[in-house]
Amino acid sequence: MKFNKLRSVFVFSMVLVAGLFAATAFAGTTLDKVREAGVITVGNSPDYPPFESIGDNGERVGFDVDLLNAVTEKMGVKIHWVTMDFAAIVTAVQSGQVDMGMSGFGISEERAEQVSFSAPYIASGQVIVVRKDSDINSAADLNGKKIAVQLGTTGEQQADKIEGAEVVKPESYNIAFMMLNNKAADAVIADLSVADEFVKRGDFRRAGEPLSFEEFAMISRKGNEALLDELNKALEEVKQDGTYDAILKKWNM
Repeated sequence: MKFNKLRSVFVFSMVLVAGLFAATAFAGTTLDKVREAGVITVGNSPDYPPFESIGDNGERVGFDVDLLNAVTEKMGVKIHWVTMDFAAIVTAVQSGQVDMGMSGFGISEERAEQVSFSAPYIASGQVIVVRKDSDINSAADLNGKKIAVQLGTTGEQQADKIEGAEVVKPESYNIAFMMLNNKAADAVIADLSVADEFVKRGDFRRAGEPLSFEEFAMISRKGNEALLDELNKALEEVKQDGTYDAILKKWNM
C-alpha cells in the first residue's frame, strides 16, 4: 500500500511537471513563436486554381502562394504549408494546429465568429458555371437542378439560398467540376477567378450575373491580432513596392 501510494504521488508529480513544462514551452503569443522559429505554419487546400493548386512539377503554385511568399519575406520568416481539406482549415486554425490559414477565404459574418481576419487582399464574387450546351442562364433557371459546390465555402452559402435546387457538396472544386463535366451536376457555384480558370480548362461557361461580392483575407485564431497586424503591415509593403501588382498580372486577376 505504501509503495502504491508513493508511486501515485510520483506519477502525479511527473504529470504536474510535464504540464508546467508545456505551459512554459508555449508561453507567449503566436507571433513570438513564429519569430523564434522563423517559420509560420499555414493551412491550405491546393485545389482552388488560380489561388492555389499543385503544378506539373508537384510544387504548390498560385496567387495566394506567391502573395504569402512575398508577405512572409517582408516579415523575415519562412512558410511551412500544411495541406488539408478546405473545410478543416478553420478548425485547425482555432486549435492552434496551424498559425494561420490562407486558401481563398472570403470574409463572412459566420467565419468572423470563429476566426479573425487580416486586411482583405483581393475582391471577388460567386458565379454560376454550367456546360456550354446548358439551357441555364441565371439563378432562376436552377430551380429543380443539381448544383455542386465545395464544402465549407461561401459558394456553398450562395447555393443553399437557391430555391428548389439540390445542392451536393464535394470536398474540392476539382470534384465539383468533374461532376459538372460528367453531367452528374447541372451547375457549379464558385469564386469568379476559380470559375474562370475552370472555364479555360473545360467545356464550360459562366451563366448570369455574380451572385455575391466578397473580399478574401488571411485567417488566424481569435486573439492573434499581433500576428495579423504583422501580416497586414507586410501586405501593405508588398502593395506599395509593386510586388502585389506584379502577382496580380502574373495570375491574370
